[in-house]
Amino acid sequence: MFHVEHRCAIVGVPTFPASDILCNCRRVDISAFKSSGSFLVKCSDPSRKRKCYNVMMKAHVWVMPKRTVLDPQGQTIQYALAGLGYAQVKDVRQGKFFVLDLDGWSRDDAQRQLERISKDVLTNPVIEEYRFEIID
Repeated sequence: MFHVEHRCAIVGVPTFPASDILCNCRRVDISAFKSSGSFLVKCSDPSRKRKCYNVMMKAHVWVMPKRTVLDPQGQTIQYALAGLGYAQVKDVRQGKFFVLDLDGWSRDDAQRQLERISKDVLTNPVIEEYRFEIID
């Protein structure tokens, strides 16, 4: 039997029978995922949710240029849209979007760490601003 470890993630099409995969919480049927080549097993037992490895928080971080900073990429996109017949689009600001998988932090720790990560790593605070959202 194959035991799914950390976060119950398996990458690639498994060569062993689907019936031989055991998550920390339950037996897993992966037959629906064979065509995609990768999958993440989600824990569906709410009573064991905090004990299972495969339950973690995600964070979404949006980074945008400050309004006082010129955005030449956004302007280029806006001109292209107007040329394609979408003249109703009057302004485009191009930014970045990050999805972070958080494992091992409490919600308060995640809040503090994301503030630091966003400020120190993901943005240039002189010309960019950010916001983030933690998803359980």
